Amino acid sequence: MKAIVQLSNRITLEIDERDEMETLSKAIVLSNPPSRCQVCQATEGFRYTSNKDKEGNVYVNVKCKCGARSKLGRYKTSGYFWHSFEKWEPKPEADK
Repeated sequence: MKAIVQLSNRITLEIDERDEMETLSKAIVLSNPPSRCQVCQATEGFRYTSNKDKEGNVYVNVKCKCGARSKLGRYKTSGYFWHSFEKWEPKPEADK
């Protein structure tokens, strides 16, 4: 089964899994990113971002205009899920 998912006006995905439920699951999760930031309560102004860490792990995020991010998580058994929005705050340095 194939599914076409329109993530944005510039990103279109084609999902083709052998198991129809896997195709539907991935299409549904990817086409429904979070629509409200839990940090600032915004409902618009989101954009997709991506980054890699030093070990080569890839991260896909929806970023809010306030700087909070909702990460796309991956289940070990297959499939995806969206984390809640979180805003990274640096830890205060201890007095020296």
